[in-house]
Amino acid sequence: MLRHRVVRASAPSSENACCSMTAADGSRRTADVASLFGQLAEQRETPHGNEFVFRGDPDELWAAVTAFVDEESQCCPFYTYEQRETDDGVVLAVSSEPALAKPEL
Repeated sequence: MLRHRVVRASAPSSENACCSMTAADGSRRTADVASLFGQLAEQRETPHGNEFVFRGDPDELWAAVTAFVDEESQCCPFYTYEQRETDDGVVLAVSSEPALAKPEL
């Protein structure tokens, strides 16, 4: 069974500005983020935000995307993060909570 994980926005109405990350945090994360996004196969806009499609070993990508989401959701609590495992990688959807709350017509 393919894995699926959602981390809902903890502060959906907060200002959309990443202000909780220090310069040291950014420096510490640079290599991991560069490694993850080095495996980016496709980026696409959705009605609610963006999707990032990573291709490679699903287990390695799942761990890398999970670490990214865990840190990013602390820095940017106004976004919802959804991970979906695929046969050949992981898709990460980043969206704003109010957009997710709108009913689809």
